[in-house]
Amino acid sequence: MTRTMVTIACGAMLAAGAATVGDQPATAGAATCMHQRSAVVVSLTKYPHIAAHIRSAIRRGQPVVLHIDRVHADQHRDTSTAVLPTKAGYDRDEYPPAMSREGGQGADVRYVNAHENRGAGASMGYQLGGYCDGQAFKLKGN
Repeated sequence: MTRTMVTIACGAMLAAGAATVGDQPATAGAATCMHQRSAVVVSLTKYPHIAAHIRSAIRRGQPVVLHIDRVHADQHRDTSTAVLPTKAGYDRDEYPPAMSREGGQGADVRYVNAHENRGAGASMGYQLGGYCDGQAFKLKGN
């Protein structure tokens, strides 16, 4: 059995005592967040439509390197999904994700099965939960 995955890996780390994350100021909670090096994996087998959307959006020019921005996630989601009306039984999936600094205006948005989208979102949220805001991460295909 071949298993194909999209991997989200940490691209930059906050050094101990540093005042910035990459080129961004560290947030107030940065001192208490964990600094992980382990990869976050979204299985293509379990979430095939989400993974296909990610690959497609990147092929069409969306960024690969993303930065966590939880503070603006709701604003990014409202902005990105405004271009596509709601549809019964479906969610509007956006890439870059709303929880990234790159999300919002200009994001690639498409209808996906609501159950799959929420499962993939919960998985990503759990796996990125220990990262600090401003943390860089990127998608890699295996």
